[in-house]
Amino acid sequence: MLVQECSGALREEKGLLLEAAAEQLSCHAAKVSRIESGRSGIRQLDLKALLDLYGVVDPGERESWLALARESRRQRWWRVLEDQLPQEFLDLVGLEDEVSECRGFQPAIIPGLFQTKAYATAVIQGGVPGSLDESQQAKVRLRMERQKALTREDSVPLKVWMVLGEAALRQQVGGPRVLREQLRHLVEVARLPNVTLQVLPFTAGACQGGPYPFLIYSFPPPAGFEVVLLENFASHAYLESREDTVRLGGAFDHLRAAALSALDSESRISEIAEELTDQ
Repeated sequence: MLVQECSGALREEKGLLLEAAAEQLSCHAAKVSRIESGRSGIRQLDLKALLDLYGVVDPGERESWLALARESRRQRWWRVLEDQLPQEFLDLVGLEDEVSECRGFQPAIIPGLFQTKAYATAVIQGGVPGSLDESQQAKVRLRMERQKALTREDSVPLKVWMVLGEAALRQQVGGPRVLREQLRHLVEVARLPNVTLQVLPFTAGACQGGPYPFLIYSFPPPAGFEVVLLENFASHAYLESREDTVRLGGAFDHLRAAALSALDSESRISEIAEELTDQ
């Protein structure tokens, strides 16, 4: 999700059609569609023309947009994996490179941003014994690199507020030893100043939104909007409408209200870790 796509949201906020933007750029609407989908780059000159069309006149806000465009062209470390991974994996890490905040719910598995290498390897193996193939190794590497967003120094660290279902803490992915290491790591991550972690206990019962995982990513100004990521075994889906982000934001608020406090969650995670013994 780059500046091009953010500009598409800005166009929609103004109630303008693709044709209006295309006319401003003296091009076909298909080109504007490619720009907004992220399949085509955008020149600074074209971005300035679009900002004129969308009524963005404040000098500070305009410069923020132009700076975001310059940043979006910066070479990303994960580009070297383009030939080894499905596009949806690259889209996800690119999204986390751009956003400032992530809120979400994961009922049954530790989120990738918090996984140890051993746990991530077990997840990606999917219970199939043997060595990882080249594609699987690339996925593990990508997952480990993604976590640098939590402690990055070249920009503000990604702020994360995550609600985990108790089942995610008890499913013995990789076996007791791997899970125990994972839970201890989870406690360490939860102590980062930009991370809030809560556990939704089994006793909480049914909650709004059901047992379905989701992530809500928030873009910093000037984009200032949100996108919801829905993941399943086979694919990723991104929801950008205001209706969807408000609905899932409400579900997240309900979940965090039903979950244990951050302090009690840390205690629960530590207790479950100590219950695990090698078998």
